[in-house]
Amino acid sequence: MDQGPVLIITFQAQVVMVIRSPKGDIVEGDPEKVMRMMYVWALCRDQEELNPSAAWRLLDISASSTEQIL
Repeated sequence: MDQGPVLIITFQAQVVMVIRSPKGDIVEGDPEKVMRMMYVWALCRDQEELNPSAAWRLLDISASSTEQIL
């Protein structure tokens, strides 16, 4: 590609999304609802950067969720 080598990473995670107030009350979300998240990250190698630990740049990210049925 024009920007150099591209690395595509896909992974899944099980997530519980809950926001609580400082008192511990649930403001948003459900602590019993498990979501399955699917992530796709596209990274490119910066040809100008000589440090290999800093050379990868995030090009794009995608996330989608479905309710986990247990």
